[in-house]
Amino acid sequence: SCDDNKEWLASMKAGKITLGCAINSSSPLITELVATQGYDFLLVDQQHSAIDPENLRTLLTATHAGGCKAMVRVGGAYDRIGIQQAFDLGADAILVPCSKTAEDVRHAASCAKYPVGSEPGAAGGTRSVYLNLRPQFPGGFGGLIPYVMEKGNGSTIVAAQIETKDALENVDEICAIPGLDMAFVGPGDLACDMGLATKYGMPGCWSCPEFTDAITKIADACKKHGKVAGFWNSDIKGKSELGYSFFVVDGDVHAMQAKLAESLASFREQAAECMK
Repeated sequence: SCDDNKEWLASMKAGKITLGCAINSSSPLITELVATQGYDFLLVDQQHSAIDPENLRTLLTATHAGGCKAMVRVGGAYDRIGIQQAFDLGADAILVPCSKTAEDVRHAASCAKYPVGSEPGAAGGTRSVYLNLRPQFPGGFGGLIPYVMEKGNGSTIVAAQIETKDALENVDEICAIPGLDMAFVGPGDLACDMGLATKYGMPGCWSCPEFTDAITKIADACKKHGKVAGFWNSDIKGKSELGYSFFVVDGDVHAMQAKLAESLASFREQAAECMK
């Protein structure tokens, strides 16, 4: 609910460790199964998955049915339709990839906020009010006006990925933007765009001094401006010590592949013993 999202954001800003799993399978069945495992949120990844708007509706419903918050990774800062539909369909948060400048992130935040009220980002908000995609809208369609006027802006959580060298250079200005709630490190693209993958290779690029300096700079900017620091990483202890508290630690496709490979290897070993 809207009030729950405000509380959720407040808990993250207070430093609560928040754990999530990426959804790339585009399957409502798998999405609901993953959601029931106890993650705090699922990242429904439209950027790197075959997810159309109708499929997104079912994935968000499955996420909430399983008891998780839903974050949608949209196409980018200028994906107005994707941002609008993610929130109209019931997403709790969006993750905006590929940004380079504060102007990029400010545009994404504007698409997520109605130009009403005094919530952060409202002054520059450009979100369209028309809504007919979500029959389960709180209070039915009659609840639209109080949602727009009183709750919408405070319950739409916006995260920007810091995954380019330009975004890294501009991270202080980005984190100062009203309406932005989180800066989220995409470590693969950031290391590549900084030239570190070429210089050190993978995985060496993620332990080099330049990368450590970069992620420390991002965490410091978040702390300075009261934003949540997020990371696609399972090194919870190491990254939390730097100030990160929001983590994508798993992925549905990767987890299934790893578990199936482990299971099959065990059964092949047993079968080979039987053949002796």
